[in-house]
Amino acid sequence: QWLVFLAVDLIGVVTGQGAGAFAVLALLIGTTLTLLVLGLVQAATACALVEIDEGRPVGAAAAYRLALRRLRPLLRTIALFVATWVALTLTTFLIPVALWLAVRWCLLAPVVELEGRGGVAALRRSAGLVHGRWIRVGSLVGVSAGVALIAGPLLGAALIFLTEMAVALLNI
Repeated sequence: QWLVFLAVDLIGVVTGQGAGAFAVLALLIGTTLTLLVLGLVQAATACALVEIDEGRPVGAAAAYRLALRRLRPLLRTIALFVATWVALTLTTFLIPVALWLAVRWCLLAPVVELEGRGGVAALRRSAGLVHGRWIRVGSLVGVSAGVALIAGPLLGAALIFLTEMAVALLNI
């Protein structure tokens, strides 16, 4: 995403319809990377829980190594999710449908990792697991996402005021 912004800065200021297309591209890149990282964290967490349940010690690095075994199916499934999400959120009136699908598909990473499914099959299985528990799952996901989204800026602000580090470095 940073490279896209840098390329646009080199070309010049984008205005009009080009700015809208650039915003959509930035949204697509940001959403894809965010959901990819979230999916990888969920997959690593699922792997760690399985290892702990079976009495084997596991650290963060080992959990991520286990999760990376199924990286391609995870990427494929997240790509389907992102394409659907972006298409629905670009048409403002379909945002409620996008939120509904996001909750239905929020278990896609554990399904890919633990059940070996990928693509549409993983999305269907996630929807099946959430079925009948949409409010419970949605509220847990919403609260977790809210805490994560608030924690980053709060930590960033604290680091700005409490350290001498450059703001550009803190952004990273």
